[in-house]
Amino acid sequence: MNTPPRHHNNFNLIRLLAAMQVMIVHALNHFGISGYAVEVLKVFPGVPTFFFLSGYLICSSYQRTTGKGLLAFFKNRVLRIYPALWVCILLSTATVFILGYLPTPGLNLSSFFMWLVGQMTILQFYNPEFMRGFGVGVLNGALWTVSIELQFYLLMPVIYYLAQRAKAFLILVFLLSLALNVYFRQHLDWNVMYMKLLYVSFAPWLYIFLLGCFIALNEEWIARIKRLEYKYLLPAYLLAMNFIGTYERNAENSINPVAVLLLIALLLKFGTAQLALPAKITAVIRNTDFSYGLYLYHMPIINVLLFTGAFSAGVNVFATVVFSIVAAMFSWYVVERPALKHKY
Repeated sequence: MNTPPRHHNNFNLIRLLAAMQVMIVHALNHFGISGYAVEVLKVFPGVPTFFFLSGYLICSSYQRTTGKGLLAFFKNRVLRIYPALWVCILLSTATVFILGYLPTPGLNLSSFFMWLVGQMTILQFYNPEFMRGFGVGVLNGALWTVSIELQFYLLMPVIYYLAQRAKAFLILVFLLSLALNVYFRQHLDWNVMYMKLLYVSFAPWLYIFLLGCFIALNEEWIARIKRLEYKYLLPAYLLAMNFIGTYERNAENSINPVAVLLLIALLLKFGTAQLALPAKITAVIRNTDFSYGLYLYHMPIINVLLFTGAFSAGVNVFATVVFSIVAAMFSWYVVERPALKHKY
C-alpha cells in the first residue's frame, strides 16, 4: 500500500460547510424555526460527512507517521483535539456560573468534577442531572461526536494492522458496524441504557470511518469516482435520501447506507475538484480550519441564548452564527494554530 501524497484539495472547505450545516440546523431546530428551507439544509448531513473525512484524512495521517512511531501519531491527534476542546469546556462552564445557573441547590462537587473530567477526556456524552435545566438540557450536546472521533483515533493502529494482515476480519467488523447502524435506524430506544451507550460509541459509526480508510489505502478509487458525473450522482443521492427510508430519518445522523456511499462519492468528487475560486480565498481555505471551532462553540452559544431568552428566534439564529464564527476564529488563531505548530 502506498502512502497517499499530500496535495491540495477542498476538504477544509467541506469540513467548514459541514460544521456550518450542523450549526445552522441546530440553531433553527432549537429556536423553533421550521419549514421547507430548513429541511433542504438537512440534505447533506454534517456528522456522517465528518466521520467519512475523518477516516480518510486520519488514515492518511497515520500512514505518513508510521515511520515515526505511535507516539508521533497520538501526539498529533492530541494537539488537534484537546487544546481547543479544553478551552471551550472551561469557557462554557465559566459562562454557566457567570449567568447564575450554577451552583444549583444541592450541587454535589464530586459529581460536578466527575462531569468536568468526563468532558475533558473521552466521556463527552455523559450529562448529569444538574445540567438538565440549562438551555436544551446539555451544555454541549455536539461533543458526543468528539468522543467517537477519539475512539476512532485509538482504533486507528488496529485498523491499519488489520487492513494489511487480516482483511477478512476487518470486513466482518465493517459488516457488523453496518448492521448495527441499520438496526438502530429502526429500533433505537433512548430509554434503554445499553442502546444509548452503543449509539454514542464507535460501534454503529465505524463503517463510515472504515470507508474513509479504504479510500485512503486505495486511492486509485478516487480516479474512478471522479469519472462519475454530477448529473447522475446528485439525482441518485436525492432518490436514496427520499425513498430508502424516510427523508426525515435520512436527513439526521442515521443516513441510510446507500445514501452514505453516494454522499462519499460526491464528497470525493468535490473534494478533489479544481474550484474556480480567487487565489486569496483558496489560500485562506487551505491554510485555516475554522470548522472545529464552529462545531465546538455553537451549542454553548445556543444554550446561553435560550437560557437568557432575551431575543426573538430569528435574532437568536443570527446571533448564533455571528458569535460562533467569532469564537471559531478565536479558537483557530489563539488556541489551535499555535498548538498545531508542535505537531511532528
